[in-house]
Amino acid sequence: MVKGYLQYKDDFFNKLSFPFKKGKKILDVGCGDGTDAEVFVNEYKLDFVGTDIYLDENLKRLGYVFKKGSIDKLPLKDDIFDYVYVHDVLHHIDEHGNSARKITEALSELRRVCKRKGEIVIIEGNRYNPLFYPHMVKMKGHNHLSQSFFITVIKSYFNKDTVQFKFFEAHSYPSHALFFFKLYEYIMEHISPKKFLAYNVAIIQKT
Repeated sequence: MVKGYLQYKDDFFNKLSFPFKKGKKILDVGCGDGTDAEVFVNEYKLDFVGTDIYLDENLKRLGYVFKKGSIDKLPLKDDIFDYVYVHDVLHHIDEHGNSARKITEALSELRRVCKRKGEIVIIEGNRYNPLFYPHMVKMKGHNHLSQSFFITVIKSYFNKDTVQFKFFEAHSYPSHALFFFKLYEYIMEHISPKKFLAYNVAIIQKT
């Protein structure tokens, strides 16, 4: 279990359950404020590089290696990362239209910078999750991808690679109501159809 981070981050990485190997090189595309970066560096002991369209002040304070650039034109050489990690970025590529063509252009960049036999981890919030839809989609205007669209786009582009999918529930909850939200999570993960779970994850091994 990841220690010393918010409950959401603990839950998120536990449920992601990806076997990151110490000392490997990871690219965090759309790294934002570096919250995930701290987990990669402090907990998994990875060699971290972040990229985004802007340098967040918190990431700057942390002093991690950063390359300014967009997901569809990464400022990096081919075949250099063991892991390429993308968390809640794809739905921002074409914020209103969710164009499969534009998303595919970004996927090609992720694959380009990943080493042969390296792994690409793509995580996207699910549009029709009962918590995400009213809060993130309707109130905040995030045009999250549906699970079916996510699976279709990933399978279509990475058709020559090894692709696995997983789906899970993880959110940031108020501490005083944690028991009730954990009960909600249990119901979602054990009773609800998986098409409503909060996160869609694709793990691709590049051939």
